Amino acid sequence: MKKATNSALMRRKNEKLVLSMIYKAPISRVEIAKKTGLTKAAITFIVDDLMSRGILLETDGQSETVGRNPKMLSLNGDAFYVIGINITRHHVAVGIMNLAGKMVSSDYFSLCECNKTLAKIKHSVEEQMKTAKVPKEKIYKGAVVTPGPVDIENGMILNPPNFNEWHHFPIVSELTQLLGVPFVFENVSSATALSEKLFGAAIGTENFLALRVDEGIGSGIVLDDVLFRGPCELGHISISYDGKPCECGNRGCMEKYAAIPAILDGTPYQSWQEVVDADDETLMKKEAEYLSCGIVSANNIFSFDKIVLCGDLSYRAGKLVSFVSDAVRNKMLTGKYPIVSTGAVSSRHKIAAAVAIYDLIS
Repeated sequence: MKKATNSALMRRKNEKLVLSMIYKAPISRVEIAKKTGLTKAAITFIVDDLMSRGILLETDGQSETVGRNPKMLSLNGDAFYVIGINITRHHVAVGIMNLAGKMVSSDYFSLCECNKTLAKIKHSVEEQMKTAKVPKEKIYKGAVVTPGPVDIENGMILNPPNFNEWHHFPIVSELTQLLGVPFVFENVSSATALSEKLFGAAIGTENFLALRVDEGIGSGIVLDDVLFRGPCELGHISISYDGKPCECGNRGCMEKYAAIPAILDGTPYQSWQEVVDADDETLMKKEAEYLSCGIVSANNIFSFDKIVLCGDLSYRAGKLVSFVSDAVRNKMLTGKYPIVSTGAVSSRHKIAAAVAIYDLIS
């Protein structure tokens, strides 16, 4: 059953809409009104409130026509800060970023058992706030990302492979209580997509797939400029119906062929970097063929403008991008081919912090 939207929720929705436009580039109140359909009175109310809270700045712009120069609105990057925590299977990245996307401090340490890891996170955040002179009242939110699958609604890590100690762990409530800051949560693949949308290779792209390939394969999808919240496990698309058995219970999952450990199996290489440094085009083309199977299956449903290759595969990826582009084109049903590129955000701290920025503007 559909529910009515109360005025407070509508105001917050409109505020996020305005912030999302200003975050992309400085813009005038008149242009915001034109692009959003909001009344000038509504824009004035929202903008004046955001300026009173120090979130926006207003400066003189340059008019393209004769007349008074417009006032341009931009984000005050130092108005607030966000905490980004990226928990991988081996390490933890903890950092503080301002609203403009600048990391002001960061830390990185090895993963250990749950309670010790949380204690290290608490100590790291407190030390960084002290060193960077960031008062607690200026922290907008924290964001934590982990391997998936995860339960976003309940803030819980579910059952990611090779992450057993953290299975069914209520990470959001634990961090919120530990640090006294509200937290948002995403799996690392969706967070990677958001970081590329806000700071990287997908700026200005409204429909794209971020494919993260390392020890597994994860995917994040953005459609109509919004993160797709449905099932997004491209690594578990079957590319061979009677192929290798997968931990998920299926057979022939792309992850069993194209994840880094899988593609290196039986080769003399210990890492994808070694493959690239050796200029092994045969193995690169093999990887491209595997990846193209999953990419084309997803593209046949969503019709992406861009495919962004992230993770270990982004290392000196010029040739791989070319091979993936060719393989995708050869399998496509239509003439609209997505652009294939590599990710531009390598910082695990920034990938996590992007989730909190997205929460502010979306």
